Amino acid sequence: MSFSYIFILVGVLVLSPFILTLASSQNKKSRNNLRLIFIGLLATQILAGFLNWETFKGTGRSGFELSLAYPDSFLGLFFITSLLQIILLLFNKSFKTTVVVLNFINSVLIFAGMIRISSSLSYQTVSFASVGAVFLVLVGNVIALVFINKDKNLLKKYPWT
Repeated sequence: MSFSYIFILVGVLVLSPFILTLASSQNKKSRNNLRLIFIGLLATQILAGFLNWETFKGTGRSGFELSLAYPDSFLGLFFITSLLQIILLLFNKSFKTTVVVLNFINSVLIFAGMIRISSSLSYQTVSFASVGAVFLVLVGNVIALVFINKDKNLLKKYPWT
């Protein structure tokens, strides 16, 4: 098992109780904290678009360059959807469920985008930035579900907490 997998596992184990505690809390401050965490994840996804998404070693094109070079890859739509989610979260509080649905759609878009780009290039395009963006979207799905949770007794359903 490589170091990166151990790092991800430790991160999940450390953050999970914190996220579940926030999910079970229904107060305004906790909701705002979840919203800010979610906005931070979305912003980091967009910032990762400026990094090399093509190769692990050497120089490669950024996520934005790949999305412009291959407009049919859905990768550009991934970045646009992330930006739209941020705008909805910042300026309108009534679109919580819409933002969550968009995040799940974004999960499909990033996987489809990476597959289509790799197919077009005839080699697997993968880097730390692209893998990081995938993990950010997946973690964002969890945060999004926690964000719209309405159950105050969430922690009581898990005996190990």
